[in-house]
Amino acid sequence: MFAYNRSFLSGYDFLVHTVNCNLFWQCPTRHVVDLYRRHAGARHLDIGPGTGALLRRARLSPGTAVHLMDLNEGPLEVARRALPRHRVETHRQDVLKPWDLDEASMDSIAMSLVFHALPGDSIGAKSTAVQEASRVLAPGGRFFGATILPLGRSVRTTARARWLMDSYIRRGVFDNAGDDADELDSVLRDSFGTVRSRTRGCVALWEAWN
Repeated sequence: MFAYNRSFLSGYDFLVHTVNCNLFWQCPTRHVVDLYRRHAGARHLDIGPGTGALLRRARLSPGTAVHLMDLNEGPLEVARRALPRHRVETHRQDVLKPWDLDEASMDSIAMSLVFHALPGDSIGAKSTAVQEASRVLAPGGRFFGATILPLGRSVRTTARARWLMDSYIRRGVFDNAGDDADELDSVLRDSFGTVRSRTRGCVALWEAWN
């Protein structure tokens, strides 16, 4: 799996949020940020926080307790420093293994632009993350996020996007060759009573709760 170290993160926001999301994936980052603004709760867990840019742009309430989860130390440290006004706790662990968090301990969980980078030949192979999100969410809590998909009836993948996606897959940045929009919806419904999902360009956005 590609390592998101500090060197890579120095140009991450421009590459991912300015160039790729707009020009290739055809889903401006504001659509992801909108999920945070509508659903982030008082105890929020962010999986794969990158530089913390989405959290900053979401303008979380000052009292929000923010938890960050990533396998790499770099994003945890960079994102933590980007949120000086919040109480931040970091969790360095593999999201595809059982989380070291208590049941019903979070009011919201975001997994933004992460699924496509996780190892696995399908969304189903990555479903542990969804199951754990359902376990850790408090009653009424929201699980939301976005992922880049190459497959699905509603996914609009341009030749330009396909070229970049294939390049990322070859380099180990993405592992989403078998990911599918319909399977994503199915995996979410296996763990949550209510699911709302949609696609914009080749990005699937979802919100789910019990």
